[in-house]
Amino acid sequence: MRILQVNKFFYRRAGAEVVFFDTINGLRERGHEVAEFSMTHPENLPSEYAAYFAPPLAEFTSSQGRRSKIRAFKNLFHSREIEKKLRTLILAAEPQIAHLHNVTRQLSASLFTTLKAMKVPIVFTVHDVQPMCPNHRMLTHHQVCERCHIHKYCNTLRFKCINDSWSQSFAGMLEAYYFYLRGIWKWVDMFICPSAFMLEKMKQWGFPEAKLQLVRNPFPLKAEIPPLGEKIVYLGRLHEEKGIMTFMEAAKKLRHYKIVVAGNGPEEGKVEKFIRQNGLNNVERVGWVGGETWKKIMDSARVVVVPSLFYENCSITILEALSHGRLAVAADRGGNRELIINNETGFLVEPENPEALAKAIVQAMQTDDISAYKLINNGRELLQQQHSPKEYFQKLLEIYAAFVK
Repeated sequence: MRILQVNKFFYRRAGAEVVFFDTINGLRERGHEVAEFSMTHPENLPSEYAAYFAPPLAEFTSSQGRRSKIRAFKNLFHSREIEKKLRTLILAAEPQIAHLHNVTRQLSASLFTTLKAMKVPIVFTVHDVQPMCPNHRMLTHHQVCERCHIHKYCNTLRFKCINDSWSQSFAGMLEAYYFYLRGIWKWVDMFICPSAFMLEKMKQWGFPEAKLQLVRNPFPLKAEIPPLGEKIVYLGRLHEEKGIMTFMEAAKKLRHYKIVVAGNGPEEGKVEKFIRQNGLNNVERVGWVGGETWKKIMDSARVVVVPSLFYENCSITILEALSHGRLAVAADRGGNRELIINNETGFLVEPENPEALAKAIVQAMQTDDISAYKLINNGRELLQQQHSPKEYFQKLLEIYAAFVK
């Protein structure tokens, strides 16, 4: 089968990119031809299709100059660069189906219109709530928000949902209405939902059930797990939606433990200032990590914390913790409860509650080794049953085959 895989970033940036690259590699290992479409970037991984990649298209922001704003705004709806590059790639690779991942904003609505015009069936993995929510998070002013439910996108502007900016919220509102009124989401042949939570949410927001398929993110089970470490570890983006400041508040009650906060993002300065102002000398800050550094930090962990404010879908961080044999403490929000069954595969805690989070972390840290390894084994069994790469690709190929002529 000839498959086009599309994602706006071609480097390992977040969970969507992990699934994107794993999907590409797994399909090729199974003998399928895979073409790739993305944007050029200095950090991009090698690709034989890099010549077809679109030039970097800036996302609409408040800090841009007038000309840049106008150009970025127009790109939301139509991009000659995207259309030209994608058409050329399709003519060269002749894909039988396109599988889209994290594509909106920078890759423009032209991605969808071009695929539609060239009669390439579309499968779309719902990595976040973007098909429903213009700010991609269902989080406004630090609280979960579903005011835009079933096309009430005017609330995006009313509440300045995108970075508390009138201009960005206006652009996001118009983009959402454009996708709705033009019927772009109807062109998607199948939405792949990595969690039952996301599938149900899509149903609630009016997407037809016949076009929704539960296919959980694949994640290999680590053959051997290292002994439990002694640290509390946060591994992820330093972003409001990830609940990093909830964790930092909880850290004030965890001074007797060694803590590692690894990652970067818009809250980075705020986190480092909080550490200094509160004298959290037990907290070690490191930036984005990968490879051996990531492994070293994960090996040092006893507990991995996922304190999300927004609706998690199928958390890669939790999957990593379960595979690596670590105790996970996660906010009970979104799809997290499908991975963390409280006191069976880890610890669930009330979201946005630093006291409850600190209490659950202490409970995990003080769990004796026999009980801890029982939780770990339960988690690894769940991972093996629900997130097998073999099952993932079997389901994926069945979906592709249903639309390939």
